Amino acid sequence: MFTACRTSRTDFNSFNFSIVLLIKASAPFSRLSLSLTVLTHTHLGYAVEVAVGSEHEHIMETCVPTSTASVTIRKETRLDGHRERVFDLSWSPTGPCRLASVGQTCGIVWSLGVDGSVTSRTRLPGSELMRVCWHPDGDKVLTGSSEGKISICDATDGSMLSALQASTDHEVYGLAMLSRDGLLAAGAGEHVQLWDLNRETKFAQAELAMDAENGVIFGGPDRNPERKAFLFSLAARGRALCAALSDGTVRLLDSQTLQHIQTLDEHARRGSAVFSVAISPTAPQLATSDAKGHVLLWDLRHVGKGPMAERTHPSAVHSLAFVSGLCPASSAEMLVTGGADRRLRVLETRTAALACEGSAAVASALLCMAPTVAADEAGAPTPRLATGGGSGGLVSDAGVTLWRVTGPKTNESVAEPSSSPGVAVSFSSPGVASQTQTQHAGEDECEGAAGAGSGHSETGRIAEKRRRRNVDEADEEIVCGVCSS
Repeated sequence: MFTACRTSRTDFNSFNFSIVLLIKASAPFSRLSLSLTVLTHTHLGYAVEVAVGSEHEHIMETCVPTSTASVTIRKETRLDGHRERVFDLSWSPTGPCRLASVGQTCGIVWSLGVDGSVTSRTRLPGSELMRVCWHPDGDKVLTGSSEGKISICDATDGSMLSALQASTDHEVYGLAMLSRDGLLAAGAGEHVQLWDLNRETKFAQAELAMDAENGVIFGGPDRNPERKAFLFSLAARGRALCAALSDGTVRLLDSQTLQHIQTLDEHARRGSAVFSVAISPTAPQLATSDAKGHVLLWDLRHVGKGPMAERTHPSAVHSLAFVSGLCPASSAEMLVTGGADRRLRVLETRTAALACEGSAAVASALLCMAPTVAADEAGAPTPRLATGGGSGGLVSDAGVTLWRVTGPKTNESVAEPSSSPGVAVSFSSPGVASQTQTQHAGEDECEGAAGAGSGHSETGRIAEKRRRRNVDEADEEIVCGVCSS
């Protein structure tokens, strides 16, 4: 039996066929000839598209009881503008109403209303843009291209202000702002670099050689005869800089000197490249994922003891993000995952099982995501998640989708965490806290709605002050713990 879930019509890159289907209804059995398009087949069930004339529906059969889910993932809207795959997303550090997205054909800065509607859209120069992040001032956006170039662009009109050459041979697969003073970490090929944006100068670079003992030869010895390890993702918080590599290792570096601190080879021992890394903005936790669907959670104070929790998905996990505010009664964050199986999952981080608290099916492979906290239509701050991806097939299924993620009903308000400066997998950094400057055009509506929820403001300020104090203490624990591991 199938149960129907109605969604909007989308283009899909998938296999089409005809089938005769018997559907049980209150009336006697009806024999209908339908055109079906298989969207996804996972251990959670089947998703198919039904076409009857000009009408289209999505039908989902799932073996997951919705009554047990404590987290609700609700699709807010879809942002149309990318014709091909979307590779990275980043929210503005000065407000939750501006989103930057980059992909195979273009980059876009979106200004959004409270309901996710687009108030303005600015195109960024270039194509094959792999990574994006915001400058801490919120006025500039940085993009990294497949040609190894880092472009600094005006977020308002999209004009290019300057360009930095990170590599002549490799794509830029990592961008992370480390401080509001203009310190940038970038990754290209087998190198991690530190840039001073004010002087437009690269002042440090470290080569990340392949792990000789357990490293995976990405692409095989024929395609990678030099046995190089390529960087796929960067995440930073305070002095901790984490790099995900194709040889299956995660390298922990000092973000100020690029001094090597430790190598985590758990994914390499499982024979898989690491695709994504994310650091919690409030707790000393690191999440990593790989090409075989393994998701590992680490305590940054005790990384030498191995992962403290893990979960295996049915296929590659390309993106990770920590999300705050889903359970106001607890300070614990949840971890959101997305990948090739076209399912968005919210995992708890309190137990070794990383139990799934909620999930949602999506139309295409998830390649990136970025969380923020934005006021809803009632003025209450709630988590908002942007996702992007696509399969790169003949018929594009690319796009950016906004989701509202809510936890169990409660009378307590959600404190807004400081906004992320933006990396492949978004997270907040205490070095780039939320700014208090005047918001850009298109943000006034969102800011006004946030102010409308005056009942939440005082509680939110107190909770935010407490959260920042906890972050500072956690950062000290991370530095001491990582260096001593």
